[in-house]
Amino acid sequence: MTTLPKGPTNSILMNVQGLMDPIGYTLRMRERYGDPMSLPKMDGKPVLATGSVEGLRALFAVPPETLDQMLGKSFTAAMGESSLFALSGARHTAMRKLLMPPFHGQRMRLYGKQICDLALQHSRDLKPGLELVAQDLMQTISLQTIIHIVFGVTAPAEAARLEKLLEDLRKSFSLGLTVTLMIPWLRQEFRGVGPWARRQRAIRDLRSFLDPELARRRADPAERTDILSLLLEARQEDGTALSDQEIFEQLHTLLFAGHSTTAGALTWALYFLGNAPAVLRRLRHELTALGADPEPDALAKAPYLEAVCNETLRLRPSSPGVGRKLNAPMQIAGHELPAGAGVFAQIIWAHHDPAVFPESAVFRPERFLERTYSPFEFLPFGGGNRRCIGAAFALYEMKLILGTLLRRYSFELVSTKPVRVGLQGLPGAPVRVIVR
Repeated sequence: MTTLPKGPTNSILMNVQGLMDPIGYTLRMRERYGDPMSLPKMDGKPVLATGSVEGLRALFAVPPETLDQMLGKSFTAAMGESSLFALSGARHTAMRKLLMPPFHGQRMRLYGKQICDLALQHSRDLKPGLELVAQDLMQTISLQTIIHIVFGVTAPAEAARLEKLLEDLRKSFSLGLTVTLMIPWLRQEFRGVGPWARRQRAIRDLRSFLDPELARRRADPAERTDILSLLLEARQEDGTALSDQEIFEQLHTLLFAGHSTTAGALTWALYFLGNAPAVLRRLRHELTALGADPEPDALAKAPYLEAVCNETLRLRPSSPGVGRKLNAPMQIAGHELPAGAGVFAQIIWAHHDPAVFPESAVFRPERFLERTYSPFEFLPFGGGNRRCIGAAFALYEMKLILGTLLRRYSFELVSTKPVRVGLQGLPGAPVRVIVR
């Protein structure tokens, strides 16, 4: 094994600082140690971090069986053992194949009109001069999208109940829970007090809603297009259906991956646009040129709208990086690593590589019109065979919601002061806007 580069050695300090300031801390570490750098060992094995094109290509352009999830135990504790995040090997490949259809192609586009209608419905009370928190608006629209498209719940009373349950589950994911997932002995309910107890309570409450719904749909398998119903219809390679537990854990995973992250990306888009009036003018001109009532696909194909969304995701990916465990020895970024070693793909390093993205700190969507980036240069949803399964859907949803809102409203920032990045890459403070 070659001598590994230097890097931070205090894992607790590194994790705390990384949680409190995920992008700033990660970029400071590159400035201090370079790319690649070492991270504290895991299970006695070395861990290398890299964001270089060569390093990411070596990591992600390999057969699926070569890599596993580096934080599999934490994801199992958080999401369940059958969660796509926690599975590895053949089980991961099979579950991914089962879950893929709703998030791609024609099936995904069937949801387009629904997404636009939900964005309209939940923004129609906005009046000029109204001041609001952008996160609140985007969380509402994103949550309603999940209720209608993922769960297929439309009855007002049931939708309202599910909305509260999903909000409770979202709020249970806190800094305290993240620390708890790092320290196994903290995963106790302590008589109902603390982040783990709050999380388990939210999970049980959601199960109390979902289990009768699953039983009802199994007894009356009407033709439906929501993702929950598609999971009920799905069959594994041996012909068996997914169990209620497996369905719940996949839905739980989809919620974690697709609720706050989408709302956060939309909020960041309004923040960046509010600080870039020329970009906003160009975008509004493109949206206006689409006509009075454009089809969802027309919005989705609008090139500058997509560039704005991609530039937002470049600067504010939901995670600064993703970890992989090597199942076989590999050479990464010039270093020989043994089987069992970890590699942390630093997404935020790749997105701030000055050779690929000149003036990388500047919000400049035009760069995505000037050239096409490889999956080892621009990877806001991760890479390789564990790339986010909902990546295409998330970008599609983001374009439709942002395009629908900006065709009708402008959102002026109350303050242009910088907003820090918080947990999961979300804005760490309220982004207040005035409707115009």
